[in-house]
Amino acid sequence: MSAPGHLLELHLQMPAAADGAVGAERPLDLVLHEGECLALLASGVRDVEPLVDALAGYRPASPGQLLLRGRDIGDLPAGRRQIGLVSARDPLFDHLSVLANLTFPLAARKLGRTESDHRIRQTLALLGLEGLAPRRAASLAAAERVRVALARVLVCEPALIVLEHPTSGLTLTERRDLRQILRRLVRARGLSLLFATTEREEALVMGDRIGLLEGSRLHQVGTASELLDRPANEAVAVWFGEANRLTGSVAWIEDDVAHVRLSAGPSMDCAAAPGLEEGGLCVVCVRPERIATAFVSDEESFGEERLAGTLAEILHLGDHLRLRFRLAGGGEILARRPAAQPLGSLHADRSALLAWQAVHATAFPQ
Repeated sequence: MSAPGHLLELHLQMPAAADGAVGAERPLDLVLHEGECLALLASGVRDVEPLVDALAGYRPASPGQLLLRGRDIGDLPAGRRQIGLVSARDPLFDHLSVLANLTFPLAARKLGRTESDHRIRQTLALLGLEGLAPRRAASLAAAERVRVALARVLVCEPALIVLEHPTSGLTLTERRDLRQILRRLVRARGLSLLFATTEREEALVMGDRIGLLEGSRLHQVGTASELLDRPANEAVAVWFGEANRLTGSVAWIEDDVAHVRLSAGPSMDCAAAPGLEEGGLCVVCVRPERIATAFVSDEESFGEERLAGTLAEILHLGDHLRLRFRLAGGGEILARRPAAQPLGSLHADRSALLAWQAVHATAFPQ
């Protein structure tokens, strides 16, 4: 049985190949709570297809277990799973009207005419689609098609809605509008969503929690702050946290703090990830916004235990500045600063000292 508050629990063996080819399999465990939007951030568009197909009932869920509200639904056909799918791989019926597209799944479920009409009217109004009801699906714009596909799922009142890259092909404004609609529906209807995307910003906006899926490997599931501040591995730190990656060796470890001799020269303190060993090689991951910079005159002596760099590039990215430094011991590192910081004193070739608090960097075994 599922734990209280758990809507979906799955423990599956997923194909290691994104195309679902027969071969090595990898365990995938995932829990989704009632009323939650879980954003699944995938490294590639096709990475989510085996999981989505297993949930929707388009491929066998075995070997493994797929529980919805404590009931094993792995052997149920797609139409009886109470899981709705919004996906370009499950398109609208282009030769039918919008109204007929919404009527079709209810007729297949043999829902009464009165209840069917009520659900359709309510859903069309909820998504602002009343004016599109008589139009053929083939005539709809991309953003309208997504909303109609969502409406087709909503009229069936599923326990879980799976959205597979729903904003693909939409403009920036259309993406924002769709995300607002979905967040409003989650709040108003208490919907439970699994939202698959390849866009980090979209995962941050949509997800109450975020799962990081690379191929068939689910690296970590957690809130944004958990993924940023306590990454499970180097891949999470670099991919999701956009962290700098510096190599080194572990001098000693004490109270979960590792003293690391960087290949770039100095020794720095970092949080020690599980599996890190004294004397072993490691990779230090530190996010650009966690790096403190102190610009100094070229004549100042840095000393051996200082991470020294030279400003190589300044990029203004709207809400922040990205500073790229060449390290004195070799390699590069990125830092971020608020866009409000004056640019007058910043110019290429300025010397700087770079540092971070131990808690803001993590050393992973290499």
